[in-house]
Amino acid sequence: MSLEFRPTIKSINIASEDLTKITLEVKNGSLNGKYDALRAFSGKTVNITIVPEYYRYSIPFDKSTNAPTQEYVVNNDGTIDFVQKEQTQLEVDDQGNIDIENRPFEVTKEIVDEFIRAAKSLEFPGNINPRSLLIRIEDGEAIEEIAEDYEMSAITVLNELEKAREYYAPYAAAWDKKRNEVIFKEAAEDVEDQDTELEEKSIENDGLSTQSNENDTKESVSETEEEQTEKLEDEEEDPY
Repeated sequence: MSLEFRPTIKSINIASEDLTKITLEVKNGSLNGKYDALRAFSGKTVNITIVPEYYRYSIPFDKSTNAPTQEYVVNNDGTIDFVQKEQTQLEVDDQGNIDIENRPFEVTKEIVDEFIRAAKSLEFPGNINPRSLLIRIEDGEAIEEIAEDYEMSAITVLNELEKAREYYAPYAAAWDKKRNEVIFKEAAEDVEDQDTELEEKSIENDGLSTQSNENDTKESVSETEEEQTEKLEDEEEDPY
């Protein structure tokens, strides 16, 4: 049995090398209906994987124009672009610092995962396919079984997934603002798989059709032989 909820780490108290006390606080209702399951874990050793609820990133702004100097763009055809804008008006202070300010932004894990699942046409960097991984996890596959396919440990696979989430966080935020306008096409490999499947079905159907024609031909030949045999038997019985 497993249990998933979204707590806030309230405090961490390192009492000694052998004892660390971590206090979790839940205020978002993610434990509703799960208290009996939670009590079943009381006093037991559990395996906990901590992932953030929000992914934070920063975008540099030119303070003199109040405009970003770079953008994460999701086009309507599902492609993505990182746009670095040319800075034409740069002010330098007495210490030689350019008048640029990094402004923080954040996007929820839910939106990032939605973007990754929807982005069928994107080729993901890294050692895993995060879209396939998320779908398999949602289908109920154990992370240990999935990790075997990648020839990695479970924690390594989860760390790779976190890298993908961090990488796509700003793109997911941009996509969320116009998600109804973006249409992701099928990835090339998915199209190839579909073509191969159709080709296999076509070959299979052709094989069935050929077999059917052969059976019809055999039946026709068999019927002709039977007619000839019957005719000879009739002639022998009545030669006049």
